[in-house]
Amino acid sequence: MDFPTLEPWDHDREFPKFRAPKIIGEFSINGERKVEMNRSQLQLFRPAAGRVHFNLQRGFSTRIPKEWTSEGLDSVLTWILHNRQKFTENERFNLSTDFVCFRGLLRLLLNTPYEQRDPWIIRITRWRDTIFLLQEETEEEKKKKMNMTDRDKKFTYWGYKFEQYMSLATEGGDKEEPLNEKEEFCCMFRTKIDDISIIYGAEMDGYKAKDKASVDRHLDPSKFVEFKTSRIIETDRQDRNWRKFKLIKWWAQSFLVGIEEIQCGWRNDSGIVSEVERIRVKDIPKMGLDWKANVSANFLLQFLTFLKKKIRSNSLEKVYRVRYQPGTGFSLAEEEENTSFLPSWFTDNFSPV
Repeated sequence: MDFPTLEPWDHDREFPKFRAPKIIGEFSINGERKVEMNRSQLQLFRPAAGRVHFNLQRGFSTRIPKEWTSEGLDSVLTWILHNRQKFTENERFNLSTDFVCFRGLLRLLLNTPYEQRDPWIIRITRWRDTIFLLQEETEEEKKKKMNMTDRDKKFTYWGYKFEQYMSLATEGGDKEEPLNEKEEFCCMFRTKIDDISIIYGAEMDGYKAKDKASVDRHLDPSKFVEFKTSRIIETDRQDRNWRKFKLIKWWAQSFLVGIEEIQCGWRNDSGIVSEVERIRVKDIPKMGLDWKANVSANFLLQFLTFLKKKIRSNSLEKVYRVRYQPGTGFSLAEEEENTSFLPSWFTDNFSPV
């Protein structure tokens, strides 16, 4: 079996069966990047539609920046280990899923049929009949992070600041204490695309509830809201680029976790948001340009099916990597070092609780 073709028209058929993503757990990552099995970092959505004046530059100089170092699958594996009773049957651990990864990797794959610029690398290992996937930084990405300009750092911060403005507990972004970019709230999801089952973790933004006390015991994916910022569109070219390149990523990111609504903050070059617009996720494919959601979904299914049939060895000592290079295609090879990215604290500690 070969890699799926990259020609979009080869995947332009009926949308595959895609089971609604179900939240099976959640965790917080605190300001020291430690995983906590609680909802301490859950932010509540603060509606602010229409005309506003949000200064995204505010507090930039006192921020606590996120360190761009790879943490592997550690947070997801920590959650699984903490909840191993969910996956233990007859005193044997079994995740009962084909794949484990982050939502970002699935979004990357959904975008691949239309990706003509950026290469990517995915590391793969199969253990106890589950394939674990981890995106690895390319040399281009490493250089970009090492050489981040003040402008790059500013744009990153603006995204976090907009989230703060849109969150109830942070008083609309007016809090004086430094914004900590390291904090996250994440949910664990389970879904199925055709006969391929997946467990994945995803960072989530705002949740619809009047206060923490009224938050659902079991979180509802449709009550989460995704926050995005984008430069005010002033030309036809800007509009075309937004519809062609940005909307496919917005759709994929939200679709994968069952989010129905995006709150978009339209900003100028100085980081002033003057308007917040509600965008329904189900409307995005009709708004997009030169891409189709069914093509992306069918490619994802074919790619995961290929890996499931190709990677058969259940061994921590076998690690593979898939490389994608626009214009060239895919390559799959076993790593020479075969250094597992599943840490021993995870693999050695699966026993019934």
